[in-house]
Amino acid sequence: MSDRALRAGVALVALAGLGVAAYLTYVHYQPEALVCTAGGGCETVQESAYAELVGIPVALLGLLTYVAVLVLVAWDSELARTLAAAIALTAAGFAVYLIVLQAFVIDAWCIWCLVNDLVIVPLLVVTTVWRVWRTSG
Repeated sequence: MSDRALRAGVALVALAGLGVAAYLTYVHYQPEALVCTAGGGCETVQESAYAELVGIPVALLGLLTYVAVLVLVAWDSELARTLAAAIALTAAGFAVYLIVLQAFVIDAWCIWCLVNDLVIVPLLVVTTVWRVWRTSG
């Protein structure tokens, strides 16, 4: 696998996450635009106290995270690869925290939030492979 393919993979996954996070950020500020499955889980999660962290929407933090990964892909240095992998690992840990909150504290599921959390898994895999591939190559 080439470095170019790995960088493209990281960028594609980050762009997918960026799209979901951008939508979630938009509906944080425009709740009436939220499109969700029946049952109100998205609304419940979006309106919960956990939708913000120190006054910043969690969705906006996700959006900034994906932008940071895209910037690091463009930078393409050993430090950038390490930072991208570290960001993805941190995001995966935070995603687990958010899933636990939905399951046990908020008692509601936001499908859009779960899609975002799922995007983080391939992001972690691809950034890690990109990091290891370039370090060992």
